[in-house]
Amino acid sequence: MLGINLSLLVLLMAIGVPIFAAFIGISMLSGISVFSIPPTVIVTQMVSMVNSYILLALPMFLLAGFLMTESGSAGYLVDFFEALLGHLHGGLALALIVSVGFFSAFSGSTLAAIVAIGSIMLPRMKEAGYSPAFSAALLSVASIDIIPPSNFFILYCAVTETSVGQVFAAGLVPGLLLLFALVVASVILPQGRITTGKFDWVRLKSATIKALPVLGMPILILGTIFTGVLTAVEAGAMASLYIVVVDLIFYRGLKWSKFWSAAKLTVTNTAMIYLLMAGIGAIVTIFQYTGFPSTLANIAKEAGSLPGFIVLFVIVAAILGTFLDAVPTLYILAIMLFTTAMTLGFDPVHFGVFLCMASLMGMATPPMAIGLYTSSAVAQISPHKAVPYGFYFVGVGFLVCFIVAFFPQLSLWLVNLIYG
Repeated sequence: MLGINLSLLVLLMAIGVPIFAAFIGISMLSGISVFSIPPTVIVTQMVSMVNSYILLALPMFLLAGFLMTESGSAGYLVDFFEALLGHLHGGLALALIVSVGFFSAFSGSTLAAIVAIGSIMLPRMKEAGYSPAFSAALLSVASIDIIPPSNFFILYCAVTETSVGQVFAAGLVPGLLLLFALVVASVILPQGRITTGKFDWVRLKSATIKALPVLGMPILILGTIFTGVLTAVEAGAMASLYIVVVDLIFYRGLKWSKFWSAAKLTVTNTAMIYLLMAGIGAIVTIFQYTGFPSTLANIAKEAGSLPGFIVLFVIVAAILGTFLDAVPTLYILAIMLFTTAMTLGFDPVHFGVFLCMASLMGMATPPMAIGLYTSSAVAQISPHKAVPYGFYFVGVGFLVCFIVAFFPQLSLWLVNLIYG
């Protein structure tokens, strides 16, 4: 029965049915006709998936990200990193990596970060001589939302009831490590060593002054969360207010029409995520009746050790990521394998960082590769041209994922330092 459900799921997604609708439809059909599950049971599980206080932080950070995009703050951010790094070998590639890594953490949407930063940086890189295929692939992986305050961390904490502040702290070093690895991987290639000009102190000074208010936001947000002054929900609300106040004082780019556009995008994206979470709640209910979670947990236990589980987990995440978005991949794996991971000795905070990173890598992994397709569209090239570079940078990402998994102190040392 599980095989039939999965086949129907793939078929429905292939013909364009929204993922949440496919999840709910298959769950209701199988639950009523095969397992005799009362519809109220499935609906109750759907509601429970979104009935979490911490999820209120999601629209708050989404709004902050969209306000940054609409106000033009992203442009000041890009100009700063380009002025700082552009004179180096591969400087524009380095500026792209750092800019999109920084912006994706606050935009709450990997795809929004790709569009916001890519629309500014990719034309400049093409003019400087970078291959659009190289730039698009690099952008898709660098945009992986693993630097706090990542919305994927919030989703993980909502499912597992793990401390948001601790997971935020745990994600900082792995997120920076991923960006560093991409920098190294980029400059190794001839395409990544193009030099575009000399260092200009006057330009850097001007770009720094303009970008300083935006650069101060992560310090303010993470500082208030780590010190316990604000909860993640309150910090998300403060982030949105901060962007509005900064724009009114410094930038004056956020007109009423743009604010309304950011609000609409926030509502739309929040609704999409919540519907997807409800659909996951429905399909997981059916999976539990089929015994699939137990089977998957037994396979994981039969791996024999924590290293075996890690390898198996990354393989499963990569497979799911090739045809599912990062959100359902994250939720399905968290619900089904969290208990097994704890039994094998994973720290829940460390596991959250590893899980989010493994799930997000699928957004750049062909054939699904939503991130790669989006960055290719921004670069105005056919996605298949970016696929070879995509596999290269995705491979680097999975290597970092393994490093983070096998060396938990990379994630936990800052948590221990802050929270004791």
